[in-house]
Amino acid sequence: MTSRLLAYRPEMELPEAQGMLALQQEDELALAAHLLELQAPAQFDAYLARQLDATAAGQQVRGTPLEGPLRQLLGKVVAPLLPLHGGAPQVLKRRAARIFGMELEGLSPEDKEFELARQVVHLIDAVNTALAQDGAAGARAPGARVQAALLQVARGAAPGLLRQAAHTPGRDAGRWRREGGHIVVLDC
Repeated sequence: MTSRLLAYRPEMELPEAQGMLALQQEDELALAAHLLELQAPAQFDAYLARQLDATAAGQQVRGTPLEGPLRQLLGKVVAPLLPLHGGAPQVLKRRAARIFGMELEGLSPEDKEFELARQVVHLIDAVNTALAQDGAAGARAPGARVQAALLQVARGAAPGLLRQAAHTPGRDAGRWRREGGHIVVLDC
């Protein structure tokens, strides 16, 4: 195996806001480690509160009408990538790697999990920063602002998230199968 593959460390280039401190590397590593320690979906909400407190941008979002929709949307988008809901760890890692556009070949399973956790921390921090910089505070509803910020950030930080959203069936579409006398609805 080549040393280039082992030395690969993807770095996200996110624009830094004027007057806002970016997430420090020590804080990023601590938040990623804490993210990997979560055992239940209920703990994810407390984790989000901790990450909001970690940066100036997050502190600007905390306690505002944006906080509720932000927690709800990130819970839907990010929590399924974590082994909180069960599921095979390999499947979760592959799904997360596709969403973040990462190549994890050659890394140990622990390193894969940690790199993915770091990307999740980056994504959440970037959404917080985009919300704090958003000048359309009164023009749109908080839920619409949070969704727009996530889509803006996902273009660069998590391009697979946009592809996944494009392939998600709507309310009137879906998959099902028949098992004996019952119909089992999939992906709902």
